[in-house]
Amino acid sequence: MLCSLCEAPCDTNKNVAIFDCGHVFHLSCVLKNAAQYSVVCNTCSPDPGTLSDLGDDRNVAMCADTVARCRQRQLQPVKQKNIFTHVRNYLSPLTPQITSFFDHVIHNKSLDVIKRAGFGPQDAIRERVPWSSLVKTYTPDTLLKFGFDWSHMVQLGIRTAEVARFTWTQQIHSLQLDAAKMLQIRMSISELASLHYSTHQLIELGFDWQTLANMGANVETWKPFEFELTDLKRYWKPSMTQWVAGGFYDRERLQKAGWPLESALDTLPSMTQRCKGRTLRLAF
Repeated sequence: MLCSLCEAPCDTNKNVAIFDCGHVFHLSCVLKNAAQYSVVCNTCSPDPGTLSDLGDDRNVAMCADTVARCRQRQLQPVKQKNIFTHVRNYLSPLTPQITSFFDHVIHNKSLDVIKRAGFGPQDAIRERVPWSSLVKTYTPDTLLKFGFDWSHMVQLGIRTAEVARFTWTQQIHSLQLDAAKMLQIRMSISELASLHYSTHQLIELGFDWQTLANMGANVETWKPFEFELTDLKRYWKPSMTQWVAGGFYDRERLQKAGWPLESALDTLPSMTQRCKGRTLRLAF
């Protein structure tokens, strides 16, 4: 009985992988050609979308093989390469040696291949791989499955526009984002507006009025969010002092920013109220 992957005889008394279809392969050959938890029978499943279950024992063996490769690589670290070496390898007409995480990325290796080679998110951080390079090559879903979390992304220099590549569900459940975490990338108020969150989403993330004010939210910078003044009043409930500090009682700034004057008269608290011990005498 021959293993169709290496065309060498299979000894059924040794480590072999037997599919439900009955075909037998060397286990080592399967580990080299398999995804981490499933594999295609090379003989009877030519369709790459048809995956055969390896069984629990073989899944454990594959995971153990991945861990062993990772430990072996960590015990024998590869000498760090500078950017010129990476570029030379990338442009070389000869087949370069792929020894680092970044080597795999610039040669468009899949994240499954990179994981089986013993690399993880910490290797990307150690090699200072820019997050922008990763999102150009891999989808958000595959990056999350590889093991990248928000702390890794921050260390790799994720930008606001790249946060938008993740779905709302991924941001909340996979990355567990909140206002404090998002401010770790020094996001400006205009960058936050560019993410086009709804009022409910901003509230769920924990962006209260004071947090937004600290980011620079005022009568001008609130406008790009495309909310109504009634939305600001209903969801954030700013005090008279906060309305005034944001410049909403400055008629010239209000109109220049594009807020309807009629809406301001109907929405803003009465100007006869007191603010910080003084009566507001601003008239529209």
